[in-house]
Amino acid sequence: MKSFFLLLLSTVLFSCSQSDKNASALKEKAGLNLEKVDFKEKLIEFLKSKIDSNVNSNPDYLKKGYSMPFDYPVAYKLDAWNGKDSFYGKAYYSKIIDSIAYYQDIYFNRIAFLTHNNKTVAILADAELKSDTVYNEFVKQLEKQFGRPTFRPQTTVDVFYEWSAKDRRIQIDYSKGVSMEAMSGKKTEVKQTFNMQMLIFSRAEGAKIDSIQQKNYAKTKEYKVMQGDFKLYKNDPQKNIVLMDSILNEKFK
Repeated sequence: MKSFFLLLLSTVLFSCSQSDKNASALKEKAGLNLEKVDFKEKLIEFLKSKIDSNVNSNPDYLKKGYSMPFDYPVAYKLDAWNGKDSFYGKAYYSKIIDSIAYYQDIYFNRIAFLTHNNKTVAILADAELKSDTVYNEFVKQLEKQFGRPTFRPQTTVDVFYEWSAKDRRIQIDYSKGVSMEAMSGKKTEVKQTFNMQMLIFSRAEGAKIDSIQQKNYAKTKEYKVMQGDFKLYKNDPQKNIVLMDSILNEKFK
């Protein structure tokens, strides 16, 4: 009886230990819930040692004084999209870490925060999907949540969508690529990759950027866009053909 009790006790302890490990693993996998972003995230506290300082930085630009580390847009003095006010804020990117963030059942392995006046205004997340089907199902989920997209590509080249919610704009961009893995003594393995970026941008801040670009164009008749990874496609003539047509029609009247 005593030996049976000890065996039972050890089994219970082992089960508790396994449960704790599983709970810990799930907690680690959860990461940042992008669905609950409120633009009050303490990004430095969240990223800590996870910041990748090599992203959004160019040694040549630093030497020439075009921009400082983490400045956004990079080299804003070289490409002055808004004259003397071309500096917008800071952009902090994470290292590539499995499941650093998620939105419903999609997990992302890199996120980045954009700040303006020291406040978070946008979050960008990268994911590698298993197939086209996963992306298409995610689009359906977002349509169910936010309705029909408020902006979509007008060509067959791009694959992106935007939704407008009460306080945010949500943009997803999808692309396919190829990865190669070469190992000594083995045949090089080539496989197709399915990549998605998700951008969650403060609706108010996005509208301000659009307004700045429109006003600058009215003054200079040259449409300049704030370049960078956090670009909202609806505000960009290269992605928004209707916007491009209106600019060209005005120029060639």
